[in-house]
Amino acid sequence: MEERAWLKRVEDFFREKNRVWLQDDTGNLLHFMKGTPADCHSYLEVRALRDALPTRDMRYRKAKTNLQVLHSKWIQREEVVQVDLVEAVRFFYDQGGTIGHEARKSRRRLTLLLDGGTWKVARDLADAEQVGGRADQPLTDQPEDREDEAVARQMRGRYDRLKAYKYAERWWDGYNPSYMKVQGNDCTNFISQVVHAGGMPFVMSQSRAKGWWYRGKTWSYSWAVAHSFKLALPRLLHAQEVGDPRQLKIGDVICYDWDGDGRWQHNTVVVDFDAYGMPLVNAHTVASHRRYFDYRDSYAHTARTRYAFYHIPDIF
Repeated sequence: MEERAWLKRVEDFFREKNRVWLQDDTGNLLHFMKGTPADCHSYLEVRALRDALPTRDMRYRKAKTNLQVLHSKWIQREEVVQVDLVEAVRFFYDQGGTIGHEARKSRRRLTLLLDGGTWKVARDLADAEQVGGRADQPLTDQPEDREDEAVARQMRGRYDRLKAYKYAERWWDGYNPSYMKVQGNDCTNFISQVVHAGGMPFVMSQSRAKGWWYRGKTWSYSWAVAHSFKLALPRLLHAQEVGDPRQLKIGDVICYDWDGDGRWQHNTVVVDFDAYGMPLVNAHTVASHRRYFDYRDSYAHTARTRYAFYHIPDIF
């Protein structure tokens, strides 16, 4: 009986969240919560998403949520339940008379407390875009050696945007077993795979601080660290920075500096454009499909967020 009760509460919580996506009454989620809004990522997500809507001239028409419970632990003596699950959401929206869709998939951990005979959400933690760097990220910029740069400039090839697109669509919510998953912050590892699938060859080096490469169970910093990848785009991958996101093409890359301090923390790949010609992107960490490029609906976003838009030439 108790297990059915808290499991139903979890389902009701996400059912209400699904409704709130469409109607701006975020406060209703507070009735399910025991902790503060800061302890509930679902509340923060809905608030951020609703606040971002006016910048896109759009209206959500439908939201569909699927839950997959991975693990649960009931500590009966403490009247506490911890639930690990995957939330998959697909939104359908109207933008300028055009119907669009977007999807996200994230792993969550809910902690529920029995309060007055009713289960309530004390904490709701989820995958989130990273604000800081990974533990193995260099503390200072590592200059690429001249030998690697010369090798990169001698390479000639064609960037196949269709192959990059197909890879981004195939693996946006999963992990290619041919590559290691970067725990906690897989965004740049995924984008490097997409660009490589489009035909960009490795730039090999014996040092992790040089080149752009993946080999066995190890990789260069530029392959999997957001800041290092941003530096490698123009230096090694022949990408050209442009000033307007509408100049990008499918398979191009967008870099993000959340707090404007010059350290780049996130990367995405362009897979489509909205009704106004603005990029829609796929990404990892928070698995995102056709997400609007500016990430104003992410609680990693700040008023100081900076973007860098990189176009990869068709012939490099």
